[in-house]
Amino acid sequence: MNFKLTEMQEAVRSSARTYAQKYVLPRAEEIEQAESYPEDLFRTMAEMGLLGIPYPEAHGGLEAGYLSAALALEEIGRVSASAATLLCVCYLALDALHLYGNEKQLEQYLAPGIAGEYRGSFAFTEPGTGSDPKQLTTIARRVDGKWHLSGTKRFISNASYEGPMVVFAREEGTDTCTGFIIQKFCKGYSLSTPWEKASLHGSHVYDVFLDDVEVGEEDVLGEHGQGFDILIATTAYGKLAFSAVFAGTMGGSYDMAVKYAQEKLHRGKPIAKFPTIQSRIAQIAAHVLAAKMCLYKAASDADEYRDDIRKIQCSTALIKGYISDLAVETNVMALNIHGAYGVTDEYKVERMVRDSLVAPNIEGSADIQRLIAGGYILRSQDSYFEW
Repeated sequence: MNFKLTEMQEAVRSSARTYAQKYVLPRAEEIEQAESYPEDLFRTMAEMGLLGIPYPEAHGGLEAGYLSAALALEEIGRVSASAATLLCVCYLALDALHLYGNEKQLEQYLAPGIAGEYRGSFAFTEPGTGSDPKQLTTIARRVDGKWHLSGTKRFISNASYEGPMVVFAREEGTDTCTGFIIQKFCKGYSLSTPWEKASLHGSHVYDVFLDDVEVGEEDVLGEHGQGFDILIATTAYGKLAFSAVFAGTMGGSYDMAVKYAQEKLHRGKPIAKFPTIQSRIAQIAAHVLAAKMCLYKAASDADEYRDDIRKIQCSTALIKGYISDLAVETNVMALNIHGAYGVTDEYKVERMVRDSLVAPNIEGSADIQRLIAGGYILRSQDSYFEW
């Protein structure tokens, strides 16, 4: 069993760590308070190649794979889940385009997205559904050779920035779900005010209102009726990305807990002297290590089984369900190391706790992910646990 990273993976992790520690960490609170992710930080993210980690060199990417992307997201999530979530959302749109875009669409969107010329969005969720295409109420009507989209999308990230949005709609009179590419702020596009959330304050989500938005046949992503396949494939990688973010928050809270235990004094000596503190730190460390191993296994699967999306879906669903719940438990343990100070703004471990609360409910609920993984494992002849 070899856990040694390649030279490229080490370089990507080092670059992401530099971005996180040098650029993001000093401005983490600004990110939490800002109305949007600072443009200069986004530009730096693009210039350092972080937007293109898993994508082909031919389109401006690093072609470094999804394990490299997971390592980068983990490093950024260690200091700011909001910053890492921005990168996740950009990946969602780019993954959909990379996996299903035709040559013209790839030329038009992939390289500019990797270069940071826009912040893309991915819009499936609606007020009445989060995963069932048969419940979609956004309708695509065919009128004079054009498609007209009308409906409401909910909890959409990056919706307030210019750029393309991958939108899923049901073709009128059918149960067929199709993906379309629209331009944000086109005619008929409008937004709600951002949702007030308990966490991820630096990553805003909106309701998106589509009122007879017109797109051409050239804006269909993939094939007609392929929308659910696009959703399944794209979110399989999305689950991996968000798992990396929340594994990162666990690493961040671990850092804070160890530092506090070593510096907080009781009768002139650090509280690290207490067996209960030592035991809790060991538990937190074990949880962080377990999350990392599961994350890296799933990311390696994503790189190895590119032609077997169902296997990737099983792998990423399994670790998404596991890491989501583990992140909440672990970050609360780290907060408790701080005692009453843990719930104050002065000690930022409370932000790690708040940010992790969304983990079991974003990119598919943790319970549903376990059902997806369990069903695959029981139907398949493969042994998922082979390493």
